[in-house]
Amino acid sequence: MTEAGKLPPRDRPTPLDSATDRPQRWSSSGRRWVAALLLILAAAVATWAVVGPRRPAGGQPGAGGLGKDLPRGDRSILLVTVDTTRADRLEPYGATDIETPVMARLASEGIVFERAYAVAPITLVAHTSILTGLYPPQHGVRNNGTHYVPAELDTLAEKLDRRGYRTAAFVSASVLEKRYGLTQGFEVYDDDLSTGRERHPRMVPDRPAEATVASTRAWLDGVGDDEPFFAWVHFYDPHAAYSPPPPWRDTYRNRPYDGEIAYMDAQIGELLTHPRLRQDDDLAVVVLGDHGESLGEHGEQTHAILAYDATLHVPFVMQVRGGPKGVRVAEPVSQVDLVPTLLDLVGETPPGDLPGRSLLAPRDARAAAPRPLYSETYLPYYTYGWSKLKVLRRGAWKFIDAPEPELYDLGRDPRELTNQHGQRPSLAHDFARDLGDLLDAFGDAERETALELDLEAVAKLRSLGYVSVGSTGAEDRERIDPKDAIDLHVGLERARVLLRDRLHRQAAEQLRGVLRRDPENQAALVDLASALEMGGEVEEALAILERALTAAPDDPSLILQVAGLESRRGQLAQAVELTNLALELEPRLLEARLQKAAFLAQQRRFDEVRGVLDVALESHPDHPRLGALYAQWVDLREGDRDGAEARLRRALERDPFLVLAWRLLGEMEEDRRAPEAAAKAYRSGLERQPDDPLLHRRLGLLLARTGGDTAAEMHLREAIRLSPQLHPELHVALGGWLAEHGRSAEAQREYDRVLEQDPKHPGARNNRAIALYRSGQVEDAMAELAALVQEFPRHADGHNNLAAIAVERGDWRRAERHARRALELDPKQTEGWNNLGVAVEEQGRTAEAERAYRRALDIDDGYWQARFNLGVVMARDGRHQGAAEALEAVVSRVPGFPDGHLELGRLYAGPLGDPQLARSHWNAFLRTAPPQHPEVAEVKAQLAMLPRRAGGAAEP
Repeated sequence: MTEAGKLPPRDRPTPLDSATDRPQRWSSSGRRWVAALLLILAAAVATWAVVGPRRPAGGQPGAGGLGKDLPRGDRSILLVTVDTTRADRLEPYGATDIETPVMARLASEGIVFERAYAVAPITLVAHTSILTGLYPPQHGVRNNGTHYVPAELDTLAEKLDRRGYRTAAFVSASVLEKRYGLTQGFEVYDDDLSTGRERHPRMVPDRPAEATVASTRAWLDGVGDDEPFFAWVHFYDPHAAYSPPPPWRDTYRNRPYDGEIAYMDAQIGELLTHPRLRQDDDLAVVVLGDHGESLGEHGEQTHAILAYDATLHVPFVMQVRGGPKGVRVAEPVSQVDLVPTLLDLVGETPPGDLPGRSLLAPRDARAAAPRPLYSETYLPYYTYGWSKLKVLRRGAWKFIDAPEPELYDLGRDPRELTNQHGQRPSLAHDFARDLGDLLDAFGDAERETALELDLEAVAKLRSLGYVSVGSTGAEDRERIDPKDAIDLHVGLERARVLLRDRLHRQAAEQLRGVLRRDPENQAALVDLASALEMGGEVEEALAILERALTAAPDDPSLILQVAGLESRRGQLAQAVELTNLALELEPRLLEARLQKAAFLAQQRRFDEVRGVLDVALESHPDHPRLGALYAQWVDLREGDRDGAEARLRRALERDPFLVLAWRLLGEMEEDRRAPEAAAKAYRSGLERQPDDPLLHRRLGLLLARTGGDTAAEMHLREAIRLSPQLHPELHVALGGWLAEHGRSAEAQREYDRVLEQDPKHPGARNNRAIALYRSGQVEDAMAELAALVQEFPRHADGHNNLAAIAVERGDWRRAERHARRALELDPKQTEGWNNLGVAVEEQGRTAEAERAYRRALDIDDGYWQARFNLGVVMARDGRHQGAAEALEAVVSRVPGFPDGHLELGRLYAGPLGDPQLARSHWNAFLRTAPPQHPEVAEVKAQLAMLPRRAGGAAEP
């Protein structure tokens, strides 16, 4: 039997397993360890209706006098633009297996334009034409993300604003956010994408239709009955990746694109139930597509590379209350016709310089011959350096200006399967001539309004295929015809999916195949460099980028990618110089400043870091990632934890998918000794980005350190899998967790992986020593640790473990010496204070021991081992009530700790005089103590001597 109030020595020392973050305790009582899109295409593409329209019985083909008897005036207008929506997926255009009752009702109560065409199969380009009435060569917006709407253009919203209209826009994707200039004329431009994004974590930020509808309805609540308004509502849902919510998810289980269409139709219906819309007898509702979706036609899965009608034919339905009903217009019309039509509707003469026409004008006001309609796609040029495609259609004929020109008779060949260019040379000549004349009439046919971008935005756009870097190259070189290389585009899209899934080897193989056929493809070169970097092949990645720089030596994004690789090679000074070069080329390039700050931080030049970030904040005060980095490198380093947290939470409000902010919040919670809150932050980040290696690392280390179950092992293994290079701290941490759970052989294998690469790695050697100790090889363990601290004299864990073993062996002086050395090196080491307390207590210096235990608890109030030892010291000193309170706190936290119940039983049976509580704790001791515990027999004897109640008989 041990002396009353004295903890058996085997339970008291706390050796440390090495890990990257904090020392870990392994004492036998309460151990703690750390060691440490797809682009979803329809699974089965259903047979779709022919692009040519089907007219339901009772329809009225022809356009004669649509607005002849329609009163003009300031009526309210609701414009709904539906992104990536094929006309043939809607009931008014012949769909029979997709439920779109709202569109069907609008069609029956209004006008269906059967042959409406987009100016470009690209969102920003099309919407700019929809809202300005101009063709792309006139307004200069030719691509998503890289261009903007010039301020000098007069938009429909500006025209209506001048008439006294309330104006508001509600967009659902970042490709239409404020920075691109469509805000002109809108008193409200709602591009807040933070709501509802959990359902669709697509490649670019967006929000589902119900979130956009909710924002629109809230605005309509404040519009008076006598106030005319123009509201533009944009829905993005049918854009890849297709992921409709229930019940459409189940109804269209094998047709997710169709499910998105049906869901969007229902949300249009929800919007139209708003009283301000439902009760307005003068309301005009327009539903217009920006572009369609190929869904495999001509080899294209999505849109924007080719210029066929699968992506250019769009829905266009207009319901004017009090106007024509059930009318179907067969004449080809364009998106540029919307502005003059709506201006005519409100009683304003459309400007004469608009290329479109009012579709409400009487037939005799129009030319008798079919008018030409223009379309284009420049995305192949901006993304891959391939040829631009320009389209001219007149009547039933369509001409595509490409390296191999195309001519189609849409009346006989609506799917554009047979190129008539060689069979109709005269007609083809006329089309080519007329297209040239039209472009000449536009003035600068190659006009573009380029936007200054940060590379984060470029990366998002590149993930969608909207832009590459340095992809345009010399204007005089022969360019690839997109239709001949659509399989390369599909391969590049596949490679991007593989890169997003971190399958870098497969991505590299795919990209090398592309480059064998298109050696100058900058997109493929840049992506191949990224794949090689992801696999740790830095030198080869640099060689690939040198090829790309040959074609675009002044491209700042390429220069920054090289800078990142130089930093991987440890050439931080060179990396900083490259960021300076990028800034010389583009002074307002945010990504260059962020990279420069990162490279300076790696060199611990934090005063310069702050200067760089302060300059960036002047021009980008609300940029989420910039805010997160400022919190990391400025606020936290200067001790402003509240400021850092506020900045991080503001960043997450703007971008909930910013995993850096989630990780920093988790680390702050760890520093506050709030492991549950930290784990919640890490898990929130992983919900948004499930394959982030740093989040897995932080969560795995945290769970292992706090006694986590198998989740700790799983997160550590996932962090290792996602890291291309060996990270010793992860293997050491995993080894510690495995050893703690009795899997010694597996633990040793983890240490061996580290020691094979670095035979002197202190963490692995420390943990290997603990493994030796646990296997009974105490002398070998001590020799390993002694060699470790001799070679690494500042290794606090090694000193503390020597202290722990010395305590086990009763060598109190040696234990004190190593514990003090460990604390000199790491004063916040709770385990070191605990071991010091045990060592000096055993030498009779109880007051000093108490101070050591209290110091451990000041650092970590939840460190129950020190609290237990404190309770024992207080009991020895006669402070019985305080001792009981300390020990009760221990068993409350660790109810299965037998020695806590043992000491409490002694206190209550003795000086505190409460036999009932003594009985409770001693019974708990007997339930939790192993049978071989030396106090079991004594406790049973003491229980037999306790009275059942005051004045009663003894317990038998």
